[in-house]
Amino acid sequence: MKILLYNHGSSYNHGCEAILRTVSGIISKRFPDALYTVSSLRPREDIELIDTEGGRFNFINSDNFNKLSFEKRRLVVGSLSTVLHNIPMFPHFFKDTVEAAKESDAMISVGGDTFSYGKSAELTTISNKLRKYCGKSVLWGCSIDAKFLEGDEFRYKTKGLKNFSLITARESLTYETLTKLGFKNAALYPDPAFTLKSKAPAAPLFGNDRDVVGINISPLIMMHEKESGKTVKCYSDLVKKILDTTDFNIALVSHVICKTSNDTDAAKKLVSLVGESDRIKIFDRGNAEELKGVISKCRFFVAARTHASIAAYSQRIPTLVLGYSVKSKGIAKDIFGTYEGYVIPVQSLDSESSLTDAFFGNIVANEEKIRATYDRVMPDYIARADEAGDEFARLFGQTGAK
Repeated sequence: MKILLYNHGSSYNHGCEAILRTVSGIISKRFPDALYTVSSLRPREDIELIDTEGGRFNFINSDNFNKLSFEKRRLVVGSLSTVLHNIPMFPHFFKDTVEAAKESDAMISVGGDTFSYGKSAELTTISNKLRKYCGKSVLWGCSIDAKFLEGDEFRYKTKGLKNFSLITARESLTYETLTKLGFKNAALYPDPAFTLKSKAPAAPLFGNDRDVVGINISPLIMMHEKESGKTVKCYSDLVKKILDTTDFNIALVSHVICKTSNDTDAAKKLVSLVGESDRIKIFDRGNAEELKGVISKCRFFVAARTHASIAAYSQRIPTLVLGYSVKSKGIAKDIFGTYEGYVIPVQSLDSESSLTDAFFGNIVANEEKIRATYDRVMPDYIARADEAGDEFARLFGQTGAK
Protein backbone atom coordinates (compact mmCIF):
# COMPACT_ATOMS: atom_id res chain seq x y z
CA MET A 1 0.00 0.00 0.00
CA LYS A 2 1.18 3.51 -0.83
CA ILE A 3 -0.01 6.51 1.15
CA LEU A 4 0.45 10.24 0.58
CA LEU A 5 0.74 12.34 3.72
CA TYR A 6 0.23 15.98 2.77
CA ASN A 7 -0.38 19.43 4.28
CA HIS A 8 2.73 18.85 6.39
CA GLY A 9 4.85 21.85 7.28
CA SER A 10 8.04 20.72 8.98
CA SER A 11 9.19 18.29 11.65
CA TYR A 12 10.83 21.24 13.38
CA ASN A 13 7.29 21.49 14.68
CA HIS A 14 7.56 18.36 16.79
CA GLY A 15 3.80 18.05 16.96
CA CYS A 16 3.73 17.63 13.18
CA GLU A 17 6.62 15.19 13.47
CA ALA A 18 4.71 13.22 16.11
CA ILE A 19 1.69 12.99 13.81
CA LEU A 20 3.80 11.64 10.92
CA ARG A 21 5.33 9.03 13.18
CA THR A 22 2.09 7.93 14.81
CA VAL A 23 -0.33 8.03 11.87
CA SER A 24 2.12 5.90 9.88
CA GLY A 25 2.65 3.62 12.88
CA ILE A 26 -1.09 3.14 13.40
CA ILE A 27 -1.66 2.35 9.72
CA SER A 28 1.33 0.01 9.50
CA LYS A 29 -0.21 -2.18 12.19
CA ARG A 30 -3.04 -2.85 9.74
CA PHE A 31 -0.98 -2.67 6.54
CA PRO A 32 2.60 -3.79 7.34
CA ASP A 33 3.81 -3.18 3.79
CA ALA A 34 2.63 0.46 3.71
CA LEU A 35 5.00 3.06 2.25
CA TYR A 36 4.59 6.78 2.92
CA THR A 37 5.34 9.76 0.71
CA VAL A 38 5.37 12.97 2.75
CA SER A 39 4.58 16.16 0.86
CA SER A 40 6.42 18.71 2.97
CA LEU A 41 7.27 22.40 2.99
CA ARG A 42 10.66 21.56 4.57
CA PRO A 43 11.71 17.99 3.64
CA ARG A 44 15.33 18.53 4.72
CA GLU A 45 14.17 19.20 8.26
CA ASP A 46 12.06 16.03 8.20
CA ILE A 47 14.98 13.91 7.02
CA GLU A 48 17.14 15.38 9.78
CA LEU A 49 14.70 14.26 12.48
CA ILE A 50 12.97 11.20 11.03
CA ASP A 51 15.20 10.04 8.17
CA THR A 52 13.59 7.50 5.85
CA GLU A 53 13.29 4.71 8.45
CA GLY A 54 14.62 2.05 6.12
CA GLY A 55 12.83 3.39 3.08
CA ARG A 56 9.39 3.53 4.72
CA PHE A 57 9.29 7.32 4.25
CA ASN A 58 9.98 9.36 1.14
CA PHE A 59 10.04 13.12 1.67
CA ILE A 60 9.29 15.44 -1.24
CA ASN A 61 8.82 19.17 -1.71
CA SER A 62 5.12 19.92 -1.59
CA ASP A 63 5.31 22.35 -4.52
CA ASN A 64 7.51 24.55 -6.71
CA PHE A 65 7.08 27.54 -4.39
CA ASN A 66 9.52 26.13 -1.83
CA LYS A 67 12.19 28.70 -2.76
CA LEU A 68 9.88 31.49 -1.63
CA SER A 69 9.64 32.50 1.99
CA PHE A 70 6.73 31.02 3.92
CA GLU A 71 4.97 34.37 3.90
CA LYS A 72 5.38 34.88 0.13
CA ARG A 73 4.27 31.33 -0.62
CA ARG A 74 1.15 31.77 1.48
CA LEU A 75 0.45 35.08 -0.25
CA VAL A 76 0.68 33.55 -3.72
CA VAL A 77 -1.09 30.23 -3.16
CA GLY A 78 -3.50 31.59 -0.57
CA SER A 79 -4.57 34.54 -2.70
CA LEU A 80 -5.24 32.40 -5.75
CA SER A 81 -7.26 29.94 -3.68
CA THR A 82 -9.24 32.65 -1.92
CA VAL A 83 -10.10 34.64 -5.03
CA LEU A 84 -10.42 31.88 -7.64
CA HIS A 85 -10.96 28.73 -5.54
CA ASN A 86 -8.36 27.44 -7.93
CA ILE A 87 -4.60 27.26 -8.38
CA PRO A 88 -3.82 27.67 -12.11
CA MET A 89 -1.36 25.12 -13.49
CA PHE A 90 -1.75 23.06 -10.32
CA PRO A 91 -0.31 19.86 -11.86
CA HIS A 92 2.81 21.84 -12.78
CA PHE A 93 3.35 23.76 -9.55
CA PHE A 94 2.51 20.71 -7.38
CA LYS A 95 4.08 18.20 -9.76
CA ASP A 96 5.74 15.83 -7.25
CA THR A 97 2.72 15.81 -4.94
CA VAL A 98 0.37 15.16 -7.86
CA GLU A 99 2.53 12.25 -9.05
CA ALA A 100 2.54 10.81 -5.53
CA ALA A 101 -1.26 11.15 -5.31
CA LYS A 102 -1.66 9.27 -8.60
CA GLU A 103 0.39 6.37 -7.24
CA SER A 104 -1.23 6.31 -3.78
CA ASP A 105 -4.05 4.17 -2.43
CA ALA A 106 -5.01 6.93 0.01
CA MET A 107 -4.05 10.49 0.82
CA ILE A 108 -4.10 11.83 4.37
CA SER A 109 -4.11 15.47 5.41
CA VAL A 110 -1.90 15.74 8.49
CA GLY A 111 -0.32 18.63 10.38
CA GLY A 112 -2.64 18.87 13.38
CA ASP A 113 -4.17 22.30 12.85
CA THR A 114 -4.93 22.01 9.14
CA PHE A 115 -8.41 23.41 8.47
CA SER A 116 -8.64 24.63 12.08
CA TYR A 117 -8.81 28.37 11.46
CA GLY A 118 -10.30 30.87 9.05
CA LYS A 119 -11.62 30.02 5.60
CA SER A 120 -8.83 27.52 4.83
CA ALA A 121 -9.22 28.29 1.11
CA GLU A 122 -5.67 27.19 0.28
CA LEU A 123 -5.96 23.84 2.05
CA THR A 124 -9.44 23.23 0.64
CA THR A 125 -8.30 23.95 -2.92
CA ILE A 126 -5.23 21.73 -2.63
CA SER A 127 -7.33 18.86 -1.23
CA ASN A 128 -9.98 19.26 -3.91
CA LYS A 129 -7.32 19.19 -6.62
CA LEU A 130 -5.47 16.16 -5.23
CA ARG A 131 -8.72 14.26 -4.73
CA LYS A 132 -9.00 14.04 -8.53
CA TYR A 133 -5.93 11.81 -8.55
CA CYS A 134 -6.57 9.71 -5.42
CA GLY A 135 -10.02 8.41 -4.55
CA LYS A 136 -9.67 7.85 -0.80
CA SER A 137 -8.93 10.98 1.25
CA VAL A 138 -8.66 11.39 5.02
CA LEU A 139 -8.36 14.35 7.39
CA TRP A 140 -6.79 12.79 10.47
CA GLY A 141 -6.96 14.33 13.95
CA CYS A 142 -8.58 17.71 13.41
CA SER A 143 -9.99 20.38 15.72
CA ILE A 144 -12.22 23.06 14.22
CA ASP A 145 -14.20 25.67 16.11
CA ALA A 146 -17.83 26.06 15.02
CA LYS A 147 -17.23 29.72 14.20
CA PHE A 148 -14.90 28.64 11.39
CA LEU A 149 -17.52 26.39 9.79
CA GLU A 150 -20.87 28.07 10.18
CA GLY A 151 -22.20 30.69 7.74
CA ASP A 152 -21.96 31.42 4.03
CA GLU A 153 -18.37 32.65 4.22
CA PHE A 154 -17.25 29.12 5.13
CA ARG A 155 -19.41 27.31 2.56
CA TYR A 156 -16.45 26.48 0.28
CA LYS A 157 -14.47 25.09 3.21
CA THR A 158 -17.39 23.07 4.58
CA LYS A 159 -18.22 21.58 1.20
CA GLY A 160 -14.60 20.58 0.73
CA LEU A 161 -14.46 18.93 4.14
CA LYS A 162 -17.59 16.92 3.42
CA ASN A 163 -15.83 15.47 0.36
CA PHE A 164 -13.21 13.68 2.48
CA SER A 165 -13.78 9.94 2.70
CA LEU A 166 -13.12 10.15 6.44
CA ILE A 167 -12.52 12.84 9.04
CA THR A 168 -11.32 11.93 12.52
CA ALA A 169 -11.99 14.65 15.08
CA ARG A 170 -9.52 14.52 17.94
CA GLU A 171 -11.90 15.80 20.61
CA SER A 172 -15.63 15.77 21.25
CA LEU A 173 -16.29 19.52 20.89
CA THR A 174 -15.22 19.39 17.24
CA TYR A 175 -17.04 16.10 16.66
CA GLU A 176 -20.27 17.57 18.04
CA THR A 177 -19.90 20.56 15.70
CA LEU A 178 -19.34 18.35 12.66
CA THR A 179 -22.30 16.11 13.40
CA LYS A 180 -24.51 19.13 14.08
CA LEU A 181 -23.60 20.47 10.63
CA GLY A 182 -24.54 17.22 8.95
CA PHE A 183 -21.13 15.65 8.33
CA LYS A 184 -21.60 11.94 7.56
CA ASN A 185 -17.87 11.26 7.25
CA ALA A 186 -16.82 12.23 10.81
CA ALA A 187 -15.64 9.93 13.60
CA LEU A 188 -14.26 10.66 17.07
CA TYR A 189 -10.77 9.43 17.96
CA PRO A 190 -8.06 11.02 20.14
CA ASP A 191 -5.05 12.67 18.55
CA PRO A 192 -2.70 10.01 17.12
CA ALA A 193 0.23 11.59 18.98
CA PHE A 194 -1.08 10.04 22.20
CA THR A 195 0.49 6.82 20.90
CA LEU A 196 3.97 8.34 20.34
CA LYS A 197 6.88 6.42 21.82
CA SER A 198 8.96 8.06 24.54
CA LYS A 199 12.77 7.88 24.61
CA ALA A 200 13.95 8.78 28.09
CA PRO A 201 17.26 10.69 28.34
CA ALA A 202 20.25 8.68 29.46
CA ALA A 203 21.28 11.24 32.09
CA PRO A 204 19.22 13.16 34.66
CA LEU A 205 17.88 16.50 33.44
CA PHE A 206 19.62 18.27 36.33
CA GLY A 207 22.61 17.49 38.52
CA ASN A 208 20.45 16.91 41.59
CA ASP A 209 17.53 14.75 42.61
CA ARG A 210 14.93 17.51 42.88
CA ASP A 211 11.57 17.17 41.14
CA VAL A 212 11.14 18.95 37.82
CA VAL A 213 8.39 21.22 36.54
CA GLY A 214 8.28 21.20 32.77
CA ILE A 215 7.22 24.43 31.11
CA ASN A 216 6.48 25.08 27.45
CA ILE A 217 6.05 28.68 26.29
CA SER A 218 5.53 29.66 22.66
CA PRO A 219 5.40 32.79 20.52
CA LEU A 220 2.14 31.49 19.02
CA ILE A 221 0.21 31.78 22.26
CA MET A 222 1.32 35.40 22.59
CA MET A 223 -0.38 36.23 19.30
CA HIS A 224 -3.74 35.53 20.95
CA GLU A 225 -3.27 37.52 24.17
CA LYS A 226 -5.53 40.52 24.76
CA GLU A 227 -2.84 42.62 26.42
CA SER A 228 0.60 42.72 24.85
CA GLY A 229 3.24 41.16 27.11
CA LYS A 230 0.71 39.67 29.55
CA THR A 231 1.54 36.04 28.73
CA VAL A 232 5.27 36.23 29.38
CA LYS A 233 4.60 38.20 32.58
CA CYS A 234 2.31 35.41 33.77
CA TYR A 235 4.93 32.79 32.99
CA SER A 236 7.51 34.93 34.77
CA ASP A 237 5.33 35.14 37.87
CA LEU A 238 4.90 31.36 37.85
CA VAL A 239 8.62 30.64 37.49
CA LYS A 240 9.52 33.07 40.27
CA LYS A 241 6.93 31.48 42.57
CA ILE A 242 8.31 28.01 41.84
CA LEU A 243 11.87 29.15 42.54
CA ASP A 244 10.94 31.05 45.69
CA THR A 245 8.54 28.61 47.35
CA THR A 246 9.64 25.14 46.22
CA ASP A 247 12.85 23.27 45.51
CA PHE A 248 11.69 22.19 42.05
CA ASN A 249 13.90 22.48 39.00
CA ILE A 250 12.39 24.01 35.85
CA ALA A 251 12.78 22.45 32.39
CA LEU A 252 11.81 24.84 29.59
CA VAL A 253 10.84 22.49 26.77
CA SER A 254 10.73 23.84 23.21
CA HIS A 255 8.26 21.87 21.11
CA VAL A 256 8.47 23.99 17.96
CA ILE A 257 11.78 25.36 16.66
CA CYS A 258 10.68 26.68 13.25
CA LYS A 259 12.19 29.99 12.15
CA THR A 260 8.78 31.62 11.98
CA SER A 261 7.73 30.45 15.46
CA ASN A 262 10.49 29.25 17.76
CA ASP A 263 9.68 28.26 21.34
CA THR A 264 13.33 28.70 22.29
CA ASP A 265 13.10 32.42 21.54
CA ALA A 266 10.18 32.68 23.96
CA ALA A 267 12.02 30.57 26.55
CA LYS A 268 15.11 32.81 26.37
CA LYS A 269 12.91 35.87 26.81
CA LEU A 270 11.39 34.28 29.89
CA VAL A 271 14.83 33.52 31.35
CA SER A 272 15.90 37.11 30.73
CA LEU A 273 12.94 38.28 32.83
CA VAL A 274 13.39 35.91 35.77
CA GLY A 275 17.19 35.74 35.71
CA GLU A 276 19.46 32.80 35.04
CA SER A 277 19.58 30.00 37.59
CA ASP A 278 21.15 26.57 37.84
CA ARG A 279 17.60 25.35 38.49
CA ILE A 280 16.44 26.43 35.01
CA LYS A 281 17.46 24.76 31.73
CA ILE A 282 16.20 24.99 28.17
CA PHE A 283 15.65 21.69 26.37
CA ASP A 284 15.30 22.15 22.60
CA ARG A 285 17.43 19.39 21.09
CA GLY A 286 16.22 16.04 19.82
CA ASN A 287 13.24 14.66 17.98
CA ALA A 288 9.64 14.30 19.17
CA GLU A 289 10.27 10.98 20.92
CA GLU A 290 13.32 12.37 22.72
CA LEU A 291 11.47 15.50 23.84
CA LYS A 292 8.65 13.31 25.10
CA GLY A 293 11.35 11.49 27.07
CA VAL A 294 12.41 14.80 28.63
CA ILE A 295 8.79 15.53 29.55
CA SER A 296 8.52 12.04 31.10
CA LYS A 297 10.98 13.17 33.79
CA CYS A 298 8.72 16.02 34.94
CA ARG A 299 6.46 15.86 37.98
CA PHE A 300 4.22 18.65 36.65
CA PHE A 301 3.88 20.33 33.28
CA VAL A 302 2.61 23.65 31.91
CA ALA A 303 2.05 23.75 28.14
CA ALA A 304 1.20 26.26 25.46
CA ARG A 305 1.66 23.88 22.51
CA THR A 306 -1.04 21.24 22.11
CA HIS A 307 1.36 18.41 21.35
CA ALA A 308 3.57 19.28 24.28
CA SER A 309 0.47 18.85 26.47
CA ILE A 310 -0.34 15.57 24.71
CA ALA A 311 3.17 14.29 25.48
CA ALA A 312 2.54 15.10 29.15
CA TYR A 313 -1.05 13.83 29.33
CA SER A 314 -0.11 10.51 27.72
CA GLN A 315 2.58 9.98 30.37
CA ARG A 316 0.14 10.80 33.20
CA ILE A 317 1.80 14.03 34.26
CA PRO A 318 -0.49 16.60 35.95
CA THR A 319 -0.68 19.33 33.33
CA LEU A 320 -1.99 22.87 32.99
CA VAL A 321 -2.59 24.16 29.46
CA LEU A 322 -2.56 27.77 28.35
CA GLY A 323 -4.89 27.49 25.36
CA TYR A 324 -6.34 29.68 22.67
CA SER A 325 -8.83 27.49 20.78
CA VAL A 326 -11.32 24.65 20.95
CA LYS A 327 -8.64 21.96 20.73
CA SER A 328 -7.18 22.46 24.21
CA LYS A 329 -10.62 22.67 25.80
CA GLY A 330 -11.91 19.62 23.95
CA ILE A 331 -8.94 17.38 24.76
CA ALA A 332 -9.00 18.31 28.46
CA LYS A 333 -12.78 17.82 28.62
CA ASP A 334 -12.52 14.34 27.14
CA ILE A 335 -9.85 13.32 29.65
CA PHE A 336 -11.07 15.02 32.84
CA GLY A 337 -14.76 15.56 32.13
CA THR A 338 -14.22 19.33 32.17
CA TYR A 339 -11.61 21.79 31.02
CA GLU A 340 -12.19 24.12 33.98
CA GLY A 341 -9.02 24.23 36.04
CA TYR A 342 -7.04 22.36 33.40
CA VAL A 343 -7.08 24.92 30.59
CA ILE A 344 -6.72 28.67 30.86
CA PRO A 345 -7.69 30.54 27.69
CA VAL A 346 -4.87 33.00 27.00
CA GLN A 347 -7.51 35.60 26.21
CA SER A 348 -8.73 35.40 29.82
CA LEU A 349 -5.43 36.24 31.51
CA ASP A 350 -6.41 39.19 33.69
CA SER A 351 -3.57 39.36 36.20
CA GLU A 352 0.06 38.35 36.35
CA SER A 353 -0.79 35.65 38.89
CA SER A 354 -3.46 33.95 36.73
CA LEU A 355 -1.17 31.13 35.63
CA THR A 356 0.44 30.80 39.06
CA ASP A 357 -2.90 30.58 40.86
CA ALA A 358 -4.21 27.88 38.50
CA PHE A 359 -0.99 25.86 38.67
CA PHE A 360 -0.73 25.77 42.45
CA GLY A 361 -4.47 25.98 43.11
CA ASN A 362 -5.51 23.04 40.96
CA ILE A 363 -2.64 21.12 39.38
CA VAL A 364 -0.36 20.91 42.43
CA ALA A 365 -3.16 20.85 45.01
CA ASN A 366 -4.99 18.03 43.21
CA GLU A 367 -1.98 16.05 42.05
CA GLU A 368 -3.16 12.70 43.41
CA LYS A 369 -6.69 13.17 42.09
CA ILE A 370 -5.34 13.98 38.64
CA ARG A 371 -3.06 10.96 38.66
CA ALA A 372 -5.98 8.75 39.69
CA THR A 373 -7.98 10.09 36.76
CA TYR A 374 -5.12 9.27 34.41
CA ASP A 375 -4.90 5.73 35.80
CA ARG A 376 -8.60 5.26 35.17
CA VAL A 377 -8.91 6.98 31.78
CA MET A 378 -5.62 7.02 29.91
CA PRO A 379 -5.13 3.34 28.95
CA ASP A 380 -8.44 3.21 27.08
CA TYR A 381 -7.96 6.73 25.75
CA ILE A 382 -4.62 5.87 24.14
CA ALA A 383 -6.02 2.59 22.84
CA ARG A 384 -8.87 4.55 21.28
CA ALA A 385 -6.35 6.75 19.43
CA ASP A 386 -4.88 3.60 17.90
CA GLU A 387 -8.34 2.33 16.92
CA ALA A 388 -8.61 5.13 14.37
CA GLY A 389 -6.55 2.75 12.26
CA ASP A 390 -9.51 0.37 12.17
CA GLU A 391 -11.64 3.20 10.78
CA PHE A 392 -9.02 3.74 8.08
CA ALA A 393 -8.89 0.00 7.31
CA ARG A 394 -12.64 -0.05 6.76
CA LEU A 395 -12.14 2.26 3.79
CA PHE A 396 -10.44 -0.73 2.15
CA GLY A 397 -12.96 -3.34 3.27
CA GLN A 398 -10.90 -4.54 6.23
CA THR A 399 -12.26 -4.82 9.75
CA GLY A 400 -9.32 -3.96 11.98
CA ALA A 401 -5.78 -4.60 13.10
CA LYS A 402 -4.02 -7.77 11.99
